[in-house]
Amino acid sequence: MKHVIVGLAVVSSILAHNYHGVALAPDNVSGWVVCLDTVLIFHTTDGCVTWQQQSPPENVERFFDITCIDELQAWTIGDVGQVLHTNNGGIDWYIQWPGFSKYGTRIEFIDDNYGWAACGDGTVGRTTSGGSSWETNFTPWYAAEFYGVSFVNQWDGWLVAGYPDSLLTEQGLILNSTDGGINWNLLYESPTYEDFFDVHFFHLYDGIVVGGDETDYSPLILRTTNGGIDWDTMSAPASSYYLRAVDFVGNKGWAVGRFGTIIHTDDGGNTWSFQNNPAVNTLFDVDFSDTLHGLACGDGIILRTTDGGQNWYETGIHEYENESPQQVTLHVHPNPFSGLINIRHGIQDAGYGIQDISLYIYDITGQLVKSFGPLPYAPGPMQVSWDGTDEGGNEVSAGVYIISLESEKFNATKKVTVLK
Repeated sequence: MKHVIVGLAVVSSILAHNYHGVALAPDNVSGWVVCLDTVLIFHTTDGCVTWQQQSPPENVERFFDITCIDELQAWTIGDVGQVLHTNNGGIDWYIQWPGFSKYGTRIEFIDDNYGWAACGDGTVGRTTSGGSSWETNFTPWYAAEFYGVSFVNQWDGWLVAGYPDSLLTEQGLILNSTDGGINWNLLYESPTYEDFFDVHFFHLYDGIVVGGDETDYSPLILRTTNGGIDWDTMSAPASSYYLRAVDFVGNKGWAVGRFGTIIHTDDGGNTWSFQNNPAVNTLFDVDFSDTLHGLACGDGIILRTTDGGQNWYETGIHEYENESPQQVTLHVHPNPFSGLINIRHGIQDAGYGIQDISLYIYDITGQLVKSFGPLPYAPGPMQVSWDGTDEGGNEVSAGVYIISLESEKFNATKKVTVLK
């Protein structure tokens, strides 16, 4: 089995789930993730340490998002705007609504009655009965793809939009409703190649919108203090990219995006800092149940934290052919580093049958920087040191790099930060 770095995606013949939506219940231990490509729902009851697959009905569409209000009630949304619901923790799922438009990207409930769905083709779903009935509201922006929705009460809410893969100007939109999502007014229209992917309002006046520029994957953070009449651009940390989701608990917030980006704010979005984590591919969603406990998910990975994101750990669901994921280990220290980093790797099973183990270092664009190997194979821990230089012996620039341990049977990656 060969592995190739395309951008920063590790491509292999092993099935990897595209985890696209995540929800963590207020009890801090119950939660769900949903998959876009494999149409699967996974559930945890132990603080996201382990996950169990749940059984949705037959003929369900692909999932884009999931939300919950407690450990029993959750809703999903996906292709054609189909909504699934459970009221018993996922023991039973049923199709609550057949669909709104070509897809639904985000679903939000503020209590067990009022909920909204952001959909494609300029469409918004709305329920006042916990989803037992939904109404479809069409906006004048029929070409807009709505990605994020936030309501502070049953009347006042905001939508954000973009036009995916279009490279059209004036594609990012921010809309506001004061009648519960029936009618919408345009607050802001981007003059450049910007997409807005998620929105959070603290109350009627203060709000945050995140997204990015699709020409260069740069991140975008907008903040308003007057309900969206005016928007200020906030500075994003270095080494952060195109943001896909945001979540707040009080004034503490987290946003996630491309290339494993996780950024954090303690002051309501005025200033942001980068949080190191194991992800290298796009993270699509993030959800916190309090200021300490949170989940993030993306292409092939689920992350959890119990300390507000100071430390993020990969968790739960892996699919391997005949090997256990515990048989291959990859650790780096120190991280971040300046000067020298030790890369410790190991294979626990002496009968693994590995041939030609190699270690590769890529930059954030996926370009090969340095290679080590073939490395000698032996059971137990081994170590390689990297001095922060490329194949020509030149010092690399400060930034994020990907360390990838590869063979015919496995691939393991770690993200490291080089300081200068």
